[in-house]
Amino acid sequence: MRIRLLSIVCLLLLAVATAAYATDFAVIINPANPARAMTLADLGKIFKGKTATWANGRSVTIVLREPSAPSMKFILEKIMGVDLEQGKSLLADASRKAATPVVFLSSDEEIVKTVETNPTAIGIVDVYSINGGVKVIKIDEKQPFDPGYVLKGH
Repeated sequence: MRIRLLSIVCLLLLAVATAAYATDFAVIINPANPARAMTLADLGKIFKGKTATWANGRSVTIVLREPSAPSMKFILEKIMGVDLEQGKSLLADASRKAATPVVFLSSDEEIVKTVETNPTAIGIVDVYSINGGVKVIKIDEKQPFDPGYVLKGH
């Protein structure tokens, strides 16, 4: 009886741990932004502060979850090619604040609302947080549920 209960508890913990990392992310922008797609490399340049403006010349504002959020490790590794600590350091670097400001928020809902009201913003959220007030852009010519989409969580 005890072994069976222990087995059930272990399976539940495994399911919860898997669900925490099994997120499909979407890159969102304001609908007024003319961008429709970008490469993962271009997204990385924005995050690293190497690209500070959109094609229309307007400054980029990055809107993300707090660096301590579990999803940030995956996002920073995938987009910036760095570990969590390096990513936090790069995003918090004071020298880039004027060129490409980064806004950290505590929920996907706050990110969606901020992107919805800021025509220069770009954010990353769980696909199930998206509403009609934002536009999802393709990354490497793929949408979030397409096979081979690069921001599919593990």
